[in-house]
Amino acid sequence: MKKQIAASFQKFHIIPHDLDETGDLKTECKAQLGEGVRLADWNDIVAYLDAGGSLDEFIDALKIPLEYVTPEDMDPIPNTAFRVSMNGELHWRGNRHYFFARHDHKLRGDFLAHRNLENYKLSLGSWFGKGGFALCYGDPEGTVAPPEPEITAPPRTSGG
Repeated sequence: MKKQIAASFQKFHIIPHDLDETGDLKTECKAQLGEGVRLADWNDIVAYLDAGGSLDEFIDALKIPLEYVTPEDMDPIPNTAFRVSMNGELHWRGNRHYFFARHDHKLRGDFLAHRNLENYKLSLGSWFGKGGFALCYGDPEGTVAPPEPEITAPPRTSGG
């Protein structure tokens, strides 16, 4: 069951999905894009930046919209979050799936950011929900998925 890629940039590919927080997005990336792709990890984005990549180019090429109209909004605009893993894990604390969202340096008041890039231009969060988008990583024409990225310090597990 191959589906259309919503946007691509280098080895990053956004796909739509209809899974809830318990669904296996690692399998979904392969089902939609083939064996040469895996679910992107937050650390893949970090590695791209560490190698000299531009976060602005990443955001523009993948058409990542701002998550809110104003930072005071308590609910995000639908379909502005992109599911990823963190250190290879799909979830934080139970079934809160990892995702990233664009904040342009102003976090929504109720957004729990586990990590961020460039002073909250992009933020890693976790929440529940069904459907939306996932970020996959690799070569859809390839036959072997890229290796998993290096594991970094775990995301914070308390409010502080």
